[in-house]
Amino acid sequence: MRISQRSIEAIRETSNIVEVASEFTALKRQGARFSGLCPYPDHQEKTPSFSVTPEQGFYYCFGCQRGGDAIKLVTDLKSLTFAEAVSYLAERSGTELEFEGASDADSKAAKQRNLRRRNIHKALAAAAIYYHKYLLKSQTPQAAEARQYLQTRGLSASTIEEFRLGYTPPRGSSGFLGVAGRFDLDRRTLDAAGLLSSRGGERFAGRITFPISDRRGRMVGFGARALGDDHPKYLNSPETDVFNKRELLYGFPQVAEAIRKERAALVVEGYTDVLMLHQSGIKNAVATLGTATTPAHLKTLSGYADKIYLLFDPDAAGEKAILRAENTADLTLSAIDLNTSLQVLKLSEDPADWLLEHEAEEFLQILDSSMPILEFSMHMLAEEARGADAVTRHNVLQRALQYLQKIRSQAPAVELEAKRRLSDALQMSFHDLEDRFEQWRREKQLDRKTSGVEDVVFQSVQQKERALGNRTVLNPFVQAGREVLALILTRPDLTKTTLIEGVTATALPEPVRLNTSDFSDETQARIFALLSEHAGDDLDGVFADERARTLMDEIAALYAEGEKLYPSEAAVRESWLRLAILSRQRAKQDTPDLDAKERFHSEIQGLKEALRAVSSEP
Repeated sequence: MRISQRSIEAIRETSNIVEVASEFTALKRQGARFSGLCPYPDHQEKTPSFSVTPEQGFYYCFGCQRGGDAIKLVTDLKSLTFAEAVSYLAERSGTELEFEGASDADSKAAKQRNLRRRNIHKALAAAAIYYHKYLLKSQTPQAAEARQYLQTRGLSASTIEEFRLGYTPPRGSSGFLGVAGRFDLDRRTLDAAGLLSSRGGERFAGRITFPISDRRGRMVGFGARALGDDHPKYLNSPETDVFNKRELLYGFPQVAEAIRKERAALVVEGYTDVLMLHQSGIKNAVATLGTATTPAHLKTLSGYADKIYLLFDPDAAGEKAILRAENTADLTLSAIDLNTSLQVLKLSEDPADWLLEHEAEEFLQILDSSMPILEFSMHMLAEEARGADAVTRHNVLQRALQYLQKIRSQAPAVELEAKRRLSDALQMSFHDLEDRFEQWRREKQLDRKTSGVEDVVFQSVQQKERALGNRTVLNPFVQAGREVLALILTRPDLTKTTLIEGVTATALPEPVRLNTSDFSDETQARIFALLSEHAGDDLDGVFADERARTLMDEIAALYAEGEKLYPSEAAVRESWLRLAILSRQRAKQDTPDLDAKERFHSEIQGLKEALRAVSSEP
């Protein structure tokens, strides 16, 4: 749905251009106008040339010749799309948006969705205030321990206040739930905001909280650290209407202006790293939320920075993720598309600890040793292959060829440089690498031709394997089951309805439901049975079941795999249908009954048609 023109005009009329511009630069009245230094980051000036005319709702910079209304200013300086800027200003002024081409039902649904999101933001903002005050003011031993921990990490009171760090009372205390009613927040809203555990208590009880905001500065969730032996040590908000950890960056609203001024951003792996860097005067650092850096992260930062540094701790999960061919290629291609320099650097220790004994200037000097992502990836491949056995070298070569294939298909101009660096890294001649690559591509094309209609199932599974970085090619039936289970574990919100009702498609006479017999082995079947009974529950709820105790290792591995996926409703439906196809193919092969074989064949064809339809959906 498009925002109606009437709403856009209303936003232009109700947005006070002086107040909006004052978010980005200090203004002084000069008669009927206001003036100040230009807020555009690429226009550094000492004499004010930025002029704002409130009567017309208009701004103009006489130095860089940029001008427009409040929507344009927010679009440019917050790196938002037009629609996002309009929505931002609508929320700022309390204006309700209308949409074109929307039925009454659609309009009503949009209003309800917006109201639900506003209530979620309200709940999270109120919780952040409560947790922060509890950390600073509470005289309980637990709060004192939290303050002591932050002090030992070297964090100052001003940093704690600026980033609104908090502490959630331990279990057994009423905590925020006891005061939420004062803010007209019911349990449904608290649950939608991710503030409740699967048992209905405080999700972050007994933990130090790190509030997380989106690009517009709205509270969207928390990261939380346990003080004792609670597992996991770090816990993020679950996926909600407003929280998607694959797109968010910790600390971004607080440091966005510094990134804009420096035209550079540092991406680190820990919340405390961001805080210590900021406290030390390096104010352009952000952190991912326990995930590898994604193209979505780069897109957010590229609106503010020309150069992005990915900084990894020793043996960091993020470094391992970037070594996977798919991840490296995706980030390389994203950086090319965004016209952004992407540098990578492995640190000797995490920045928060390093800065306790060194000066910030020394840290900035370390950045000079960073490498472009292409060079870094090739260097890491060379290190892995050097002195390794034949199997390891073969696996390294396979990942390198996968990388080349993706680069070739989307950025041919980079292919030559990639081949040159790969040949050096793998100690092969350039021509030998080219010959091996062409042979590999021919084999892949032959596989596709001979597999025919089965490609829609098996190639998709193999792509998922590569995305997960699997070096060992699994049986497609095994991997399809793992993917379904991983999606259920990491996105219970997306899979709850599917678990209960199955997948529907126009090609199918009835919804496709999975049961334990559809999985390849007993372990997968047991996990599926467990998850089915806990449909919609997060990992805490699953682990609370005694039957999960003997399955925890496998569940944890599946959860880790799921976090590397990018789930959507379509992805859930696709994985469901793939497993159903493979299960029925096995049943068809195993049964000696010819009539049963015919029934399975007919059902498989319908499922394949449904899978093609789902895969082609926009």
